[in-house]
Order: sequence, then C-alpha cells, then structure tokens
Amino acid sequence: MKQRFLLVAGGVDKKGIVYNLTKVLKKYNFNIEDSSMVMLRRTFSVIMLLSAKDMSAMEPFKKEIKVFSGKYSMTMEINKVTEREMKEYGGQGRKYMISISGADKPGIVNAITGILYKAGANILDLETKSSEKVKPHAYYMMLEVDLPKTADSQKLKAALVKAGKKLGVHVAMIEAENSIL
Repeated sequence: MKQRFLLVAGGVDKKGIVYNLTKVLKKYNFNIEDSSMVMLRRTFSVIMLLSAKDMSAMEPFKKEIKVFSGKYSMTMEINKVTEREMKEYGGQGRKYMISISGADKPGIVNAITGILYKAGANILDLETKSSEKVKPHAYYMMLEVDLPKTADSQKLKAALVKAGKKLGVHVAMIEAENSIL
C-alpha cells in the first residue's frame, strides 16, 4: 500500500543539495509527486510530497537522511500524511493572479492576505521577492488564488487596490485561464 510523506527542509545554499537529496530518496524508492524548491538569497528551501510502497527500510532511511542533513547543515522534517489529507485540491471557483509591486515595508503580506481571507479566497501559491539593490528596497509579491463563485471579484479588486495605495504598492488582479493552470 502506498504511503505519503511531506518533506520540508532548508538551510544555507550549497552545491549538490538537490542531486544528493534525490539520490537518497531514489535509493529508498521514494517517488517525488510534487515539489517546490527555492533559493531565498543564499538560503535554499524545499518542500516535497513523497510516496513509497515499501517502507521496510524506514530506519536506515532516517539515519541516512540525518547524515545528509548534517552534511548540508539543513533542518529537515519528514511527516507521514494520509490520503485524505493529500487529496488534490480541485478548487471551488475562479482562479486569479494578483501581483503587488513597490517599496518593501512590513505588513504588506498581512494586509493583502487579510483582504483575501475576508473574501473567502484560498491562496494556492504565494511568492515574494525583495531587492536591496535599489533604495527604497523593491518588493514584489505574486499570488494565485481561488475565489468562490459567489464572491464579487470587482469588489475584491477594489479593496486590494485601496489597500495597496495605503501601503504604497501597485496591485493588479486578473482572472487566470483554467487551461493554463
């Protein structure tokens, strides 16, 4: 019977992390079903949904993954998840892409996600980037959200733009085509 695991790891970036991590996973017959890997400045983070049919070698795997974590100075957590917990999200309504850009300051993510929460939106993806190469520091945020069919998208867009003006950032929101997502 197939079992699923969620792996979350992060640390200072070093060459070979992805190759050597996937080498260990392959050795113990893990399949990477979904993953997201990102370098944030000089740190590397990874999230993986793994599956495996034969878990008879779990103890040797845990020992080897602990050695890997030490070698790369990474924190790592692996937790078993149920099929019910990992059921693929089908969405409830319409998908929108939202972009935020402007000067970096505390509170942008909180303000924007608060408005989305109140509108009943589910955040499917959120990515932020800032750059210290310019003054004031530049800030970018991209979100993919699922908005309930009953929600008023124009009202939501107006609320996001209004909040953006208060925060000093530009907000854009467009409906995404389901065929490209």
